[in-house]
Amino acid sequence: MNDLLKIIDRVDFPITYEVPSPRGGNVDEYIDRISRFDFLDRIIAVNVCNNPVGKVRIDPAPYAYLLQKELGIETIPHLTCRDSALSGLQKWLLGADSLGLRNVLAMTGDLAVGDYPAEEKPESINSLELITGIKEHLNKGKLMPELSTRQSRLRNRYLTELEKLERPTDFTVGGVLLPNRTQESRYAEKKITAGVDFFQTQITYDSGEVISLIEAMEALTDKHPPILVSTAPFASPDEMKFLSDTVPQVNIPDKVQSRLIEADDFSKESIEFVQDMYRKIREGVEEKGLYTKVGAHIIPMRSEEMAAEIIRGMR
Repeated sequence: MNDLLKIIDRVDFPITYEVPSPRGGNVDEYIDRISRFDFLDRIIAVNVCNNPVGKVRIDPAPYAYLLQKELGIETIPHLTCRDSALSGLQKWLLGADSLGLRNVLAMTGDLAVGDYPAEEKPESINSLELITGIKEHLNKGKLMPELSTRQSRLRNRYLTELEKLERPTDFTVGGVLLPNRTQESRYAEKKITAGVDFFQTQITYDSGEVISLIEAMEALTDKHPPILVSTAPFASPDEMKFLSDTVPQVNIPDKVQSRLIEADDFSKESIEFVQDMYRKIREGVEEKGLYTKVGAHIIPMRSEEMAAEIIRGMR
């Protein structure tokens, strides 16, 4: 196991925290603010998202490198298949490896409109193939094979030997889970077979859904990668509606919305709900005798202080 997996294994309830990369060049200002977080000693890593909902930001690899260098913390940059061809994905991975980055969260990437809605997306491979490509090819010192179905009279694709890398990469690879997606356990099994080291879920507000997914996964395979369950607190009803309307595959159950809207203090109730959800997940996994290690992934949305209070309140 590398450092991230060792930490996850050692910590009772691992917590990661998500930060966006800057939209401009004010990296020092971002890093300085993050360095002042009073909960850095309570999290195991910082996730750096990759152009969330298609909004252009600084590439997560160099930003993750700067965070590691300045703060001495593990980072998990995201890599999406949405924006790059196969050569571009590998160029990014080799660059990240050269910077000393050892973790990556591989995902297809949402299809939100973003800054360039008319731009054609390469989408040469999906996240399952990306996981396989990293674990079975780059990490073993080989370039990923071409998956194109196009033929050529001058090329026998069965006999083509791609050039070996000068040095294998050494990535720990995370995959994404969508707890409310149909047949997600079977898709997860394919990612486990591909070699995924850990999972991170899409934002969820349903502890029962998460526990049911873990049960279904454990019924299909005897390998149990740790799962970091993602959620985000809300500062207001408008923020809750914004998330529901703009982020694909995020479902906020009616009972959750009612609980928050009917509370005297919306933001305080949101914090308490998130803490309750994680407690229920931990207790549910223990009561059912499940083997999967669970943790939390906190996404601050527009309120870093609310996210900080959630982390400070979890033991």
